[in-house]
Amino acid sequence: MLAGCAGKPDHRDQGEVFFETKINPDGTKLFAFSIGMPSRGDRDEGRGQRPSRGGNGGGRGGRDGGGEARGGNDRDAERMEAFYDTLSEKLFETQYCRNGYIEIDTHETEGRYHLLGECQESASEEDKLKFANPY
Repeated sequence: MLAGCAGKPDHRDQGEVFFETKINPDGTKLFAFSIGMPSRGDRDEGRGQRPSRGGNGGGRGGRDGGGEARGGNDRDAERMEAFYDTLSEKLFETQYCRNGYIEIDTHETEGRYHLLGECQESASEEDKLKFANPY
């Protein structure tokens, strides 16, 4: 018998990861990241609502919902935490944003979470070679 933390979402349950980079001529480093998220049981409850992310630029938070009904909000918070953990892993693996990033936009479409970000550092010559724009 295996024991583990059943309450945390398993990163292996996530769908396909999409990560695209773009370096502008001025050295600005942008990226788009999205991931398919599995639907959980009562997903229709609260449709169209996104968990709050806080406004400190890091994208995390959303746990200050105090008196709201928990169940669905906890699951949404766990899915968002898994989303940001996967993004952090991708940025660490690729070394694309070495000094952090700023969220430009975050939204959810049917079954996917999306984030558009800008790295806090400008592109080095090595970055321009490693992450060459495809056009």
